[in-house]
Amino acid sequence: MQNSEYNRHISERMNRNLEDLFNQVLEMGGLVERQLEHTIEALKCDNKDIIQEVNRIDKIINKEEMEIDRLSAGVLARQQPTASDLRLIIIAIRIAVDLERMGDEAVKIAKLAGVMADTPYGCQTMPGYRALMEMTVCGMDMLSKAMDAFANLDLANVVTIVGDEERMDVALQEAMADMEEAFSSSDIECKYLLEMVLALRASERITDHAANIAESMVYLTEGKDVRHMNTEKLSQFMAELEAENSSES
Repeated sequence: MQNSEYNRHISERMNRNLEDLFNQVLEMGGLVERQLEHTIEALKCDNKDIIQEVNRIDKIINKEEMEIDRLSAGVLARQQPTASDLRLIIIAIRIAVDLERMGDEAVKIAKLAGVMADTPYGCQTMPGYRALMEMTVCGMDMLSKAMDAFANLDLANVVTIVGDEERMDVALQEAMADMEEAFSSSDIECKYLLEMVLALRASERITDHAANIAESMVYLTEGKDVRHMNTEKLSQFMAELEAENSSES
């Protein structure tokens, strides 16, 4: 399910500026994946050294976003972009924003581990911990699939990623119900429960941004905007798109 003209342009006619932009997005995505790996490890062991690494990577991610903005401006200033060039520039900027925000959310999650490291509780004993781990791991998996889609211009996992995001919305609702009960029944201080609530919301937002990246891939390769479609509508749209591309080939 690929736009042959666009893919040919990427593989054969992309100039150095566009190639640098493409690779910069991939590099930034890899940094966020690594940051999420460290975040998950921090939640498991409340290790402050790992938390510092999450924060360090976040600073690099912020610089990467600025570099993508610079490269995008350079392409626009130095050449006459084709329609497919412009789509790449638009999507590179859009993905960079999503990745930067994912990095910010990872820092918020890691903060929970840092706070709990100074208490007798530990993250693992907190209500909501299991849901937090589930959503964070899912977010990292969604990001990995989304960046693979970008690297290979492949839309095969788009519907799956959006479906995962909807599933994590439900997981958040259930976790929030558990947290509401914990505020009235748990012996853990409210300020620590509030940190868990913030981490849960941050984790769910990571899945939102990963889904955004997946949806951006449809626009990049096909020029179609599928944002805000639910899984059912997106599945139908992708099936129609595949049938259309098959009939043209």
